[in-house]
Amino acid sequence: MGPAATSCTPSRSATHRPQRCAAALYHQYEADCVVIEANNGGDYLPALLEQVDPTVPWRVLHATRGKRARAVPVAQLYEQTRINHVGRARVFAELEEQMTTFVGMGEAEDSPDLLDSLVWALWDLFLEHQTHVGQGDDQRLSGRR
Repeated sequence: MGPAATSCTPSRSATHRPQRCAAALYHQYEADCVVIEANNGGDYLPALLEQVDPTVPWRVLHATRGKRARAVPVAQLYEQTRINHVGRARVFAELEEQMTTFVGMGEAEDSPDLLDSLVWALWDLFLEHQTHVGQGDDQRLSGRR
């Protein structure tokens, strides 16, 4: 699950750095697509990714509820032991630190970038597709090029 939960955090000094990171990880892990959270004016991000590597497919997500509300169903996946972290402990140290310290109770709390990436990834892999059961095809990748 490590690759799916990797975050390419924006940098003010390097506009295309997160897109280069995402494109490199897409190829390294032979991913299906790059998932972009485009809240607060981030709708330009797919265009930047296309400038860096036009071969990378992408999907744009917009949060409709808070981080804590999005994380609850994912926490239930962990409680059901449907999710396991595999690999060296140091690989997941920062992520697991965020998982055990994030409370989601205020603006003063740092935004947990790796935890947020993990929640989006697990929603996409385990929860989002449940809304499409019985429709005949999976629409998770629709709306992208």
